[in-house]
Amino acid sequence: MTTYARPPRAKWQPVKGNDRQRMRAQAAKDYAAGSSIRAVAAHLSEQWGPVSFGLARDLLHEAKVPMRSRTSGLRRARS
Repeated sequence: MTTYARPPRAKWQPVKGNDRQRMRAQAAKDYAAGSSIRAVAAHLSEQWGPVSFGLARDLLHEAKVPMRSRTSGLRRARS
């Protein structure tokens, strides 16, 4: 069971001000450590309430984090 320091925000509520800055910094840190955008969204959701893939991606773009290519972690066997 996850405990929140404050009541979790509803999915439709915008994130503004200091909360957005802290979320942006955490997202950038997680992504730089090798997490996928979906993993970043899941980690932020544990702390802040519902965070979508799109919000996590927007936070990373706002933080000016260099994005990895979509297939950077996939290795396909060639036949």
